[in-house]
Amino acid sequence: MIKTTQLILLLFISALTGCGGKTSALLEKEFKEGKVKLTVSGNRSTSVEAWRVDLSVKAYNFKEGKLSFEIYAADLNDETVSFLWEDDNNCKITFIQRDGVKRTFHLIASPEQLQLAEVPVLS
Repeated sequence: MIKTTQLILLLFISALTGCGGKTSALLEKEFKEGKVKLTVSGNRSTSVEAWRVDLSVKAYNFKEGKLSFEIYAADLNDETVSFLWEDDNNCKITFIQRDGVKRTFHLIASPEQLQLAEVPVLS
């Protein structure tokens, strides 16, 4: 009985920790000749948990701003996080989750204003 319980516990711990996925990630991108810097940093305890993400922006003479959220992505890298500048001041930051659902954030960065917010999904 004890050996069976120990074996089940060992298999459970191995499943949580041995999935081979990363538990930390960092993406740094600079735009507009270094005047806008975006940083995506994420951490999770195991590869099956959600990422705890900090999306930070430092632009022009504004104080650095940050949004924190959780996301269920397989990884945080150039394939799952994209930055699309629609014009000189507007950038869409998109995260692709494990189930293929996209979460998008809108950045407005100009010398006059700095705003960062998640774009709500319309049903």
